[in-house]
Amino acid sequence: MNNTLKKILPITLLIWPYLCILPFWAGSINESLYSPGIGIYAALTVVVYVMNIINACLYKGEDAYYRLAFWNMLMKLMHIPFYLIVFLLGILFLLASVVPALVFVTPFMILMLVAIDLFLMITSSLYGMNALIRACKRRLVSKIYTVVQIILHCFFVTDVISAVMVYFKLRKALVNKQK
Repeated sequence: MNNTLKKILPITLLIWPYLCILPFWAGSINESLYSPGIGIYAALTVVVYVMNIINACLYKGEDAYYRLAFWNMLMKLMHIPFYLIVFLLGILFLLASVVPALVFVTPFMILMLVAIDLFLMITSSLYGMNALIRACKRRLVSKIYTVVQIILHCFFVTDVISAVMVYFKLRKALVNKQK
């Protein structure tokens, strides 16, 4: 992949979750745009996620481990507000389930919110996992450290902590390597 695409894809993933308001905004302007807008956004979400997975796996360069760790940390930190909004939506749906008409809708909506968060977390975590694997191959981090950090990347909250820890550890290793 060329250098421009290697930068555009993670930036796109950074802002992508926040663009979900566009179909709702378009639907509020013209109701006939609501369903197609949601469909287009869902289809493009699959494309953005798959392209970022490919980018994380095929990222090349001498300092690829460091750049992947940087993008991973940046994504994790920038996605915190999105995760909080989704969490609050889940709470609102849970509270709304006291209304008899929403008793059957609420579990479905909460499962959708969990799935949205999970797929976003997995996609962004692949940047960190690939950074760890590449750093381990270069003997910049131990295998145990790599395995522990990859496991931490698989859980909400610990993935953010792990991303920050990995970035600073790999930045330090890069600086020491350049000396």
